[in-house]
Parts: sequence; structure tokens; C-alpha cells
Amino acid sequence: MITFLDGILESKQPTMAIMNVAGVGYEVHIPLSSFDRLPAAGAPCRILTYDNVREDDHLLFGFMSEDERRMFIMLMSVSGIGP
Repeated sequence: MITFLDGILESKQPTMAIMNVAGVGYEVHIPLSSFDRLPAAGAPCRILTYDNVREDDHLLFGFMSEDERRMFIMLMSVSGIGP
């Protein structure tokens, strides 16, 4: 599981960030609450992550705080709720 990414924030949009970690670009889906706290593009950044792997998909969700990530994981445990 990918727990966090430390690298350079390449670009950001309200629901997605691209992180450059040692030359590898990671697409990370983020909530608006995390988007507001991201630094400017080109700045160093750490994003906490939840790695969602299914047989037909592999998605990385990112959060700027542990509380946000913990809430996301709690919601994922509810039957019928997905990312």
C-alpha cells in the first residue's frame, strides 16, 4: 500500500493533483478541502494517500491531513459506499 507521497507538486486541479516523486508522476484524486491546502505547482509537497486497488482499476486518493484520510477510510467501510 502507498501511504504517502513526498515530492514536487507538478500540477493541481480541484479534484486531482500530479506528484513527481523521484521522476515518477503519480495522479492523485483529492477532495476540495485538500486542494485548498496544496502549495503552488513546483513546490515540495507531502500528500497522505489511500491506495484503492480493484481487479479492474487502481486509484490513488490523496489528503492533506490524517483526519481527512481517516474519515475517507471510515466511509469506505460502509456497505454500498465507494470512493
